[in-house]
Amino acid sequence: MAGFFSDYFSWTNLFYLLGLILAGIATLMASKYKSMMKEIGDVARTLEEAYADGKLDSDEKKKIMKEVLDVLKSVINLKWKIF
Repeated sequence: MAGFFSDYFSWTNLFYLLGLILAGIATLMASKYKSMMKEIGDVARTLEEAYADGKLDSDEKKKIMKEVLDVLKSVINLKWKIF
């Protein structure tokens, strides 16, 4: 009977189980913050396009501000789900 438990309850299996649990938690967190990360990527892309010529004009500033507001909306939406 002791041999049965020692085959299944080992340090290796414990660390494997902990790794699976951490991977599951990371997956749940990634799916929760997916919309926010998408919005941050949009901000980065807009900034890259705006600074391509080396200077900002008012239209590019408006686009950047819109993207930043979208990120803030996404953060608020994660916390309170009002939008």
